[in-house]
Amino acid sequence: MPSLSEPILTPATLLAYRRANGQLPDFSPPHTVIFAPQKSLAKYVLRNYSVKQIKGFLGEFYLFRRANGRIALSTNFGIGSPVIGGLTDEFAALGVQQFILIGMAGALQPELTTGSLVISTSAIRGEGVSQHYLPPKRTIDSSPALVQSISHILARQNQPHRPGVTWTTDAPFRELRKDALELQQQGVLAVEMEAAAMLAVARANERAGLAMFAIADQLYGGEWRMASDLHPAQKGLSILFEAAIEMLI
Repeated sequence: MPSLSEPILTPATLLAYRRANGQLPDFSPPHTVIFAPQKSLAKYVLRNYSVKQIKGFLGEFYLFRRANGRIALSTNFGIGSPVIGGLTDEFAALGVQQFILIGMAGALQPELTTGSLVISTSAIRGEGVSQHYLPPKRTIDSSPALVQSISHILARQNQPHRPGVTWTTDAPFRELRKDALELQQQGVLAVEMEAAAMLAVARANERAGLAMFAIADQLYGGEWRMASDLHPAQKGLSILFEAAIEMLI
């Protein structure tokens, strides 16, 4: 009899079910999956790169022809920790070895403006997903090697960026003023909704992970501000994506 402490449904079981029912084709798993929650980045990628779509996953999943299928894009799956955590677990069971998240975040420091680039060296686990995968701890780290590599590429491209801690939350309408002010004082750079979950699930599966963001809005000083023009943030996403591709190819 299976152990009572084991999960009832595993990602491997779900993938086998989909294959048996013709919902998921057989293909060589990519080495790296890039998560792109924002549709603007997905449109940029699909406009500029030749890809092959693979059906069978939540949202859209594409293999890059330029990389012979070694790099994939996962997009159009929504936002938030539960969905990206589940996808990370599925892709790890598929055989993916590395995960990179490129998304938008809200600045907690006044010098970060719309379009500023943030590399999450670690994420505060303010969501719920990571608690199911790792023992209690305040933060979860990105891969130091990936952080160093992407930072080197951005510096070489003369792209200003800030490495540092981000805060992952499940509830964008419950980012309390007292919490935001305290984290701002502690030097936390930005608030986002996916990093801790993705990094924790990757770590639990002994995979490498990296999260990075373009600033879209500001919450420093306990007040919310949104730019009327999000083109700088969308440009920031494309800069981060191109740096990731240079790192991977």
